[in-house]
Amino acid sequence: MQKKALLLSLLVVFVGHSDKLSANKITATPGNYTTYISGLQPGDTLFLTAGNYTNGLTLNNINGTALTPIVIMGTADGYTSVLQGRSCCNTVSITKCSYLVVRDFKIDGLNLAVDAVKAEGTKGNWAHHITLENNYIINHGNNQQIVGISTKCSAWNWIIRGNTIVGAGTGLYLGNSTGEAPFVAGLIENNLVMNTVGYNMEIKHQLDTVRDNFAGTANDNQTTIIRYNVWSKASNASTGANARPVVLLGAFPGTGFGTNDHYEVYGNFFYENPVEALIQVTGNTALYSNIFVNHQDPGTRTVYITSHNGFSPRNINVFHNTVLSNTSTGGIRLYNPNTSFNQYCYANAVLSKATPVSGFTNAVNDVTDTYANAGNYINSASTTLSSLDLYPKSGQLQGTATSSTLFQSFTDWDKDFNRTIYNWTYRGAYSGSGTNPGWHLQMAIMTTGGTVTGINNNSAINDFLGMVYPNPVNNSFDLDLDLEENSNIKILITNPEGQILKMVRAGEMPSGKNKITVNTQELASGFYLLSAQFKDRVITRKFLISK
Repeated sequence: MQKKALLLSLLVVFVGHSDKLSANKITATPGNYTTYISGLQPGDTLFLTAGNYTNGLTLNNINGTALTPIVIMGTADGYTSVLQGRSCCNTVSITKCSYLVVRDFKIDGLNLAVDAVKAEGTKGNWAHHITLENNYIINHGNNQQIVGISTKCSAWNWIIRGNTIVGAGTGLYLGNSTGEAPFVAGLIENNLVMNTVGYNMEIKHQLDTVRDNFAGTANDNQTTIIRYNVWSKASNASTGANARPVVLLGAFPGTGFGTNDHYEVYGNFFYENPVEALIQVTGNTALYSNIFVNHQDPGTRTVYITSHNGFSPRNINVFHNTVLSNTSTGGIRLYNPNTSFNQYCYANAVLSKATPVSGFTNAVNDVTDTYANAGNYINSASTTLSSLDLYPKSGQLQGTATSSTLFQSFTDWDKDFNRTIYNWTYRGAYSGSGTNPGWHLQMAIMTTGGTVTGINNNSAINDFLGMVYPNPVNNSFDLDLDLEENSNIKILITNPEGQILKMVRAGEMPSGKNKITVNTQELASGFYLLSAQFKDRVITRKFLISK
């Protein structure tokens, strides 16, 4: 039930604006914005115009509702609304807030020893149904303990989507070091996190009974989804005792609430770590349709499933991943699991300098070979990212069909890295061979397979809703608009520089569902912007034409 509710909340990929709640929209400037924060009510949108905001966002007891969240937002494109770091306090400080959206800001730490966004660890604090979207977080690398996005209190139902975090001490740190601040039922998608000193992301372990403290965490069988993110520690990483994996996923409680929680980690691109693993896992995890590439040799496994903080791995499902590993210690490694539970490793493609797969008693249909022989199976194993292409060569990484029975309870279990239906005769993250029809591996927000970042339905009460499908586009796409009232709207296609290439629609559109088919045959392959112009605002979202 939790998973279904979460999925229903995510069926938005193109976001715009409706006039219906314009009375609740407050436009503020660097000189007056703090005067409005404490008075925000459910349904309000606080829009911060372009400028440098030097007093941060101190958000204390700011609570919307499921149907009428509170939105605090900057300019939609260009990151011209800048929240600047201040030595006294974390830039965005969250205390006892719920149903709150913070989006479209540049958060510049100015290299001060402060976090960009933090749900504070003060006694009795909590934060739930928080959406952080489309923020650009920079200059938070003063030391390894400085964090881009941090939760140090009990936090549940967070959405962290479409954010770019570059060069932080730690990108995301969810939970606290003692295991007493659980992060529950989150969605982390379409983010780019790169060149952090420590972790790109760590989700901390949870002690027994810590889930008892709040109604929102006193539950079981919850899912945290981590998908479509780009993770990299290609440079800037600390060494020696301070070396960290790119991503670490800690254990859930051993008894009581949370025992049966799990992570679903799929469709991510993990790239380079010269000092540690690309991912280290302890908690119940399904790891599938990911791409892992490490041309470095840090002396640790590339994908490492192991005990941590005295807790051994329990339910582990690893399937349909592609691993290209130059490490001398191995590709996928399961170590010291709890054998009272099941651990599966099915239909992966692991091309590793050392032992490709080890530690699993249930390993089926994995294709394994050496890192040196990777070119026999994939289009390009280049150490130059722009030339790297792990899509199978024609006729490669295929065999007899693998049974999918064990995995059908997981979200998008039947999709490959490109979000196409998986043919279970293939091995690795891709279903297909020859020319890759999908997203090219790169250090950028991932736009693969119809996923364009947007806010969840709960937050969209302040917006008009729309969907572009398919994306990437071939010769046409459908734009589905669901308007709450009649609206004057102009819809354009522009290039990334803003030059108008095509008028899609102009004039008044009636309330309700409006479906528009847009022909793009005359446009070449590449990235474009779909621009929706309303009376008081212009919203643009990127899409890809791939022919």
